[in-house]
Amino acid sequence: MTKVGFGVIGCGGISHYLHIPELKEANQARIVALADVKPHRAESTAKRFRIRHWYAEYSDLLKRDDVQAVVVATPHPTHARIAVDAMEAGKHVFIQKPMTTNVSDANQIVEAARKRPDLKVMVLPFVYFDTPAFDYAKDLLTQGELGKICTAKARVAHSGPEQYQQDVARMFDEEESCWFFDPRKAQGGVLYDLGVYAVSQLIYLLGHVRKVSAFASTLDKPAEVEDNVAAILEMTSGALATVETSWTQIATMEGTSLYGTKGTLLLDSFNTPVMAYKQASWIMPSLTKEKEPQHTHRHFVRCILDNSKPIGTVEEGRHVVEVLEAAYESARTGRTVTLESS
Repeated sequence: MTKVGFGVIGCGGISHYLHIPELKEANQARIVALADVKPHRAESTAKRFRIRHWYAEYSDLLKRDDVQAVVVATPHPTHARIAVDAMEAGKHVFIQKPMTTNVSDANQIVEAARKRPDLKVMVLPFVYFDTPAFDYAKDLLTQGELGKICTAKARVAHSGPEQYQQDVARMFDEEESCWFFDPRKAQGGVLYDLGVYAVSQLIYLLGHVRKVSAFASTLDKPAEVEDNVAAILEMTSGALATVETSWTQIATMEGTSLYGTKGTLLLDSFNTPVMAYKQASWIMPSLTKEKEPQHTHRHFVRCILDNSKPIGTVEEGRHVVEVLEAAYESARTGRTVTLESS
């Protein structure tokens, strides 16, 4: 069986809880090496998951011929440089969300990807929508069963990243700190951490955004970045969409709603059943479409081996970054921002 050799760059919590376990579950993938700027993290992670090779410099990982693909799982502002270096080294690249923290960096990734069309580059969170629920939503929209979508809403929220960061610190016997709260390390707050999901969902379902108006506040967390954001997006279709995201919410059952002239669609979360209002009645669809359970890394491996297009291209990732950057500008200036790409 052909297996894709992976290198994982960044050995923080997201690699321990998502990337490494999922890659180990993927039959056609094998983890060759790890890298982290904190050598003790790379070494400890390698021992925990029985991975033979580890490095303090990701450039050393990229030199390996047995690494065909890399996962970029480092703090947000570092994604662009690592992704570009990886592509220049001939590696397929899977980029943790958000793709970047500004459009300039996103453009660097897009340009590098265009120079290497033979490489697969996938960005989160679009692949999370490779589920029966989102397939059903797409089908309703394509078939026009909801009519013209006039308004929509997406909310993604939880109580904050502190516990997660505390668990990571204990894992490595480090002093507790939350880099998500530090603008020098994260360059933004909840909008980059969670709002990116809400924005991506709306773009995936409804297309591109034309205008952005947003408010951002720090209401509870001991942070120098925002912990709550509310934004209104004007889609290129004319639909008005609301984005809500928060680090100060205890219950996390939220989702995405589409309101059309013929019907309404409610999605509870990424993978749960949906409810739809069609022909004057609410229905709970039976999602019987056969589909392998959503598995982020298996999807990426399949794209590499089959030479197929991943869900979540760098161009789509750049548009998400463009919307996030516009939301920050709007919140700072109090003005509605029109996107250049519109």
